[in-house]
Amino acid sequence: MILRSVVILFLAAFNLINAQSVRPKNIIILIGDGMGINYVGASILQDSISPFKEFKTIGLSITCSADKLITDSAAGATAIATGYLTNNKYISVDTLGRPLYTIFEHAEKLGLSTGLVVTATVTHATPGAFVGHTNDRNDQTLIALQMVGQDVDVVIGGGLKYFLPKSFSGERDDNIFLTDRLVNNGYALTKSYSELNELSDTTRQFYALLEMDGLPESLRRDYSLGDLTKKALSHLKNDSDGFVIMIEGSQIDWAGHDHKSKELLEEMKDFSSAVAEALVFARADKNTLVLITSDHETGGMSVTKGNLDGSELELSYTSGGHTPSPVGIFAYGPGEELFKGTMNINDIGQKLFFLLDPTYKF
Repeated sequence: MILRSVVILFLAAFNLINAQSVRPKNIIILIGDGMGINYVGASILQDSISPFKEFKTIGLSITCSADKLITDSAAGATAIATGYLTNNKYISVDTLGRPLYTIFEHAEKLGLSTGLVVTATVTHATPGAFVGHTNDRNDQTLIALQMVGQDVDVVIGGGLKYFLPKSFSGERDDNIFLTDRLVNNGYALTKSYSELNELSDTTRQFYALLEMDGLPESLRRDYSLGDLTKKALSHLKNDSDGFVIMIEGSQIDWAGHDHKSKELLEEMKDFSSAVAEALVFARADKNTLVLITSDHETGGMSVTKGNLDGSELELSYTSGGHTPSPVGIFAYGPGEELFKGTMNINDIGQKLFFLLDPTYKF
């Protein structure tokens, strides 16, 4: 009996040491909104040096929400951000509307920096799940208010209008200038890509709200999601305690909904540029987990024609909305082995919490 107890204690200690040994200092989460497995396939076909080819640890995520076979971005992102399933349209609240603790909130409690980089509004469903709590994903003015009340260090994307009152061409009914509140809280505020580039890498906290609404699609931008990612990482790396960042290729989903194949492939190229920058950082740092996944698949897309060199790809679709098809998981760095195999989407969130803090209990 004594020997058995000693063995159990030894195994428990070994597991704790092992868990702590794989814990990354930094976590980079990349979400391709609507990016099904065939989206990744199309991206690889059109790019012989696609960064997706560098991943050896690959898994599958089942994306159903708590109340629907077919999830939306709010419930999908909530599962990743909190480790819990919830209803469609809900942003980091449970099925009864009670707030769910997010990985950003826990990272900040542990003294880590946090960051968001998106091509939609920074208050959209996916980023909203990391910084807000509401049962209505469309209440972006509320999510903006909640964001400003949370200590997110680096925010890059669109959506300036949700931080401004209607009297100042914004969307807020409460006449609050959240931009002023940010500046008063010590944040730098930039409203263009050129202003963002001028920010010193030593600037600890800033919001870059580059458009009133979402960013232009990648074909109409003179900067890439990779450029924005590189800029964000150049600031966050200064935190010796580490950081957690979520980067979203938001408009992959929009192209999938609209069956705009040219735009879809270009958005995948844009997202791949962010993946490449994340890998460059992780390889140099050697203590960073890069995790790529999606909140759901959009459009039931498949590649039906094209040339062997990946040119002139033709895509077909079975839906104008989301589908329940599983999506891919790609992991690189400390803890990557946790993401092998098939899992529910909220398992991704729980594993991220574990890597951030092995003592955290669900």
